[in-house]
Amino acid sequence: MFGKTNLIRYSLFATIFTISVCLTNTIYAQPNVQSDPIIVTHSPKKATYLALVPGLGQIYNKKYWKLPIVYAGFTATTYFAIWNRGEYLKYNEAYVCVLTDPENCDNELALRYDSDQLKTIRDYYRRNMELSFILTGVWYIIQILDASVDAHLYYWEVNDNLSVKVEPVIQQTIMPLPQIVPGNDINHNGLKITFSF
Repeated sequence: MFGKTNLIRYSLFATIFTISVCLTNTIYAQPNVQSDPIIVTHSPKKATYLALVPGLGQIYNKKYWKLPIVYAGFTATTYFAIWNRGEYLKYNEAYVCVLTDPENCDNELALRYDSDQLKTIRDYYRRNMELSFILTGVWYIIQILDASVDAHLYYWEVNDNLSVKVEPVIQQTIMPLPQIVPGNDINHNGLKITFSF
């Protein structure tokens, strides 16, 4: 009997609580407040990650005019790297031909140049090939840095009121000799830099 009474009380309490929650909206309702609009910020981290694919960082920063510069740099450095590699391989083949079998070598370049000239020309193209590959890597890093720095400066405001003025300053004071004290800077020469904003 004692257990049945507690069950009835619990059921009655749960029913009253459920009805009161359903009928009253002022107790548990959310306040009707206008939320602030979501502001999408420009992420330098995202621009840097996108710049791992050449040109995507510039597109993310909305600097579309930089795309031809980025791709022209890659085109030029890659072209010279591939062309110098082709020349290096031709002269290396001729050089190896001259060293291994000089009598039976029918390579056109080996017939035209001796082994010292072939080695010099081969080393020249090898140096240029390696330099072109290095420049391609440097260009890749530069375009990543450009996208990252541009993303950091995305909200930087530049207006017409901002100016820098640099002018030379030469001031010579003419004083009688007794007033000149050693260590006293009478002449003031230098540059004057004025920032206006």
